[in-house]
Amino acid sequence: MSLVSAGVAAQVQAQDSAGFPVCPPAPANTTVRPTPDNVRLVTGAPYSAYGTSETVTTTPDGGKVVRHNSVRVWRDSDGRTRSEYDLTSIGGPTPVEINSRLTVIDDPAARERYMLQPDGKVVTLPIAPCRAANEPDITVGPPRPAGLPLKVSRPVKLGERQVDGETLTGRRVEATIPAGAMGNEQPVKMSAEQWYGKDLQVVVEATYKDPRTGETRYRLREIQRDEPDASLFRPQVDGESGANPMGMPAPRKRR
Repeated sequence: MSLVSAGVAAQVQAQDSAGFPVCPPAPANTTVRPTPDNVRLVTGAPYSAYGTSETVTTTPDGGKVVRHNSVRVWRDSDGRTRSEYDLTSIGGPTPVEINSRLTVIDDPAARERYMLQPDGKVVTLPIAPCRAANEPDITVGPPRPAGLPLKVSRPVKLGERQVDGETLTGRRVEATIPAGAMGNEQPVKMSAEQWYGKDLQVVVEATYKDPRTGETRYRLREIQRDEPDASLFRPQVDGESGANPMGMPAPRKRR
């Protein structure tokens, strides 16, 4: 891992996440994400990595349907992130095939998200930065309608392990949707297992099981702890006007 210069270190201290509210739990019982989105601010821990997810669903006739998604992610010492998604589908009880690419840049200090569309357009959305709780959030199953009862077990600690030089801590939870809650004759049992990077402060490995959607395995690999190039966190703009293709103001530049 490269050393952070004194100037960058000073910036990190000035942007200490302790001044931000603790991130609320993920909205497990709703199909709609809150707006503005809560974005975890992690400073002083730059990295880049490649993440893959594989979802295996069993069809009524016993066949297997496998779906793959991937993401290339960067985070700098200021807590800005860039995620380049290569999506084949969006999960849920009825997966949606999309076969699309999307780039998302989050700038917590500016409280803005830039979504770079394949057609070159840039959409700017507000975000609400927050700091991570003492324990990483862990949820199970796809989004559920608001008000649906859900029995969730206490998290079970799975200890620690080393992956690519990173120390991971594991936790597992189980959840049950009672019979009759959504027309189901039998209880629906789900589980989630996450391995969280203590230094990176991100999920490095995860396995989610839900009989409605199958089993999803997520892995973060090719982890590099160098400081990413600052240009990755600025959407390309018109050099003359300082506006992006949507005609919005360009994000402020940093040193």
